[in-house]
Amino acid sequence: MSVPQRGFWRGPEEGDDIWLLGGLYTFKTRGSDNGDAYSLLEVQGPVATHRHLHEHEEEGFYGVEGKVTFLIGDQTIEATPGTFAFVPRGVEHGFKLESAEAKLLLLLTPGNAGHEDLFTEMGEPAGAHEVPPLPESPPDVEELAAIAARHGTRIVGPLLGTEG
Repeated sequence: MSVPQRGFWRGPEEGDDIWLLGGLYTFKTRGSDNGDAYSLLEVQGPVATHRHLHEHEEEGFYGVEGKVTFLIGDQTIEATPGTFAFVPRGVEHGFKLESAEAKLLLLLTPGNAGHEDLFTEMGEPAGAHEVPPLPESPPDVEELAAIAARHGTRIVGPLLGTEG
């Protein structure tokens, strides 16, 4: 039985904010808002992800501002505003926001298939709608990998920008 949906909107600084991996992640919509069709987040700040893959979701990326590097399989894309990238489940990928003003939209489908809980468990509720202070130490990769695994994501390589 499908649940009837309602329309809604969120302004530029509205949504559920999480501080995660040095960045501000803002849920513009969660799966629970749209029948689990998708989750949409805005990401800003000095964020770099480990090379990883998803077992349950496809992911789309849209560069809004600044420079972003995407890794999809063996391909590296130096993205500028307006660039879109798509990653099917099971394909290794990662991203890095390369400039202070960089802003990225993440679209995960289906919604609420694991990443919403992964972000919530890895991060913390934001104290304000702003990029958090830089962490004093790098995150524990083994802990991140364990959290990711619980939510259908496998970390399979280093942080983007640290290979070599």
